[in-house]
Amino acid sequence: MIFASDCLAGRRILVTGASSGIGRETAIRLAQHGAQLIAMGRDEGRLAQTAAALAGDGHLVRAADLTDADATADIVQALAKEVGPLHGVFHSAGSSLVLPAKLTKNRHLDEVFGAGFRGAFGIARAAAKKGVVADGGSVVFMSSVSSLRGRQGMVAYSAAKGAVDGMVRALATELATRRIRANSIVSGAVETAMHNDFVSSVDETLVANYRDLHLLGFGQPGDVANAAIFLLSDASVWITGTSMAVDGGYTAK
Repeated sequence: MIFASDCLAGRRILVTGASSGIGRETAIRLAQHGAQLIAMGRDEGRLAQTAAALAGDGHLVRAADLTDADATADIVQALAKEVGPLHGVFHSAGSSLVLPAKLTKNRHLDEVFGAGFRGAFGIARAAAKKGVVADGGSVVFMSSVSSLRGRQGMVAYSAAKGAVDGMVRALATELATRRIRANSIVSGAVETAMHNDFVSSVDETLVANYRDLHLLGFGQPGDVANAAIFLLSDASVWITGTSMAVDGGYTAK
């Protein structure tokens, strides 16, 4: 175990996208370090599986669709009213889109921005309200190397993740008076079910080339989860407004 087992003891942390992948792994690891979890996602069955894997007790599960900024803000505010102010939020909910710009329609933008940005903005808006995130808390958003590096077919997805990183910088300035930190994790390719679905749909040469873009190869969900623990813990009390690269060296090139 990299971090002290009680480094998040007494912390109430909301994790979105907790039904699978990076969100699930992060929820599990946060609980292992003493946090009380509110695991949120769209799939009740998979959320139940996450809940069963959480160490400790007192955790909550909430099924919700976080693709609308107004609805998301209302959901998070109602949650804080129910359980008390949150000490941290890890927003991992989202979807990917690989489609050339010439084929991208408004409905595709609604899909990728709904999952990738509007929900994030709803959480940001809620966090800016008194009593939702405790003073001195931390809000962490998942981003992607696609916000910093261009690749064919990633135009809409890159735009959504670029919006998250821009939002984080401005949000940090608004929350600083309450010493609430706002940061994003700029992730490279991580071997989740979504990633595996993608690599299984393309030829091996393309997968090899994609892997080679990462100096250390593809990552694991735990690699991102460890970064989230750091940003949600007291170890990062002087870090805000940043987009932390956790990418196996992707952006070093």
